Amino acid sequence: MRISTAPFLATITALAAIVLTLPLQAQRVMKKDQLVGTWRLATFTATSGNQVSYPLGEHPGGYLGFSPARFWVMLVDSTRKAPVAAALTDAEAAYLMKTSASYTGRYDVDPAQTPDGMKVTIHVDAASQQALTGTNRVFFMRVDGDKLTLKSPAVFVPMTGSTTAVELNLVRTE
Repeated sequence: MRISTAPFLATITALAAIVLTLPLQAQRVMKKDQLVGTWRLATFTATSGNQVSYPLGEHPGGYLGFSPARFWVMLVDSTRKAPVAAALTDAEAAYLMKTSASYTGRYDVDPAQTPDGMKVTIHVDAASQQALTGTNRVFFMRVDGDKLTLKSPAVFVPMTGSTTAVELNLVRTE
């Protein structure tokens, strides 16, 4: 009687595959301190259904920063035109407001991991768009080397006045 080794080899192969992926899964666990630093915006997209838009144009500019306790952001449409003089006209002021976003606040990180990264809640206490002050902004953030990806459930986008899902891709600057 001959005993087949195929089931035994299949079991060993499956166990080896599980053991080899454990270090990769452990590397994906993110910690709050990975966020600390300054990040330069590379892309900013908003998605509503199948519609993708660029709230700050296809080449946005700006920075996002994390201290151990505070978050700040300043984003702009890098192609916007400068005002004619230091004293803005009403039209220039409205245009500059619609082509930028800035706010700051303390933040909390949920230690539970999701497929999109850590859940970060920003408690906005000051904003260029006053409607954001006093709100909580929720994002899912993932750091991969010197790259940071932020994804949101549907959030209010001040530049467009709509509620949509956004994704920002950033690169560490320090």
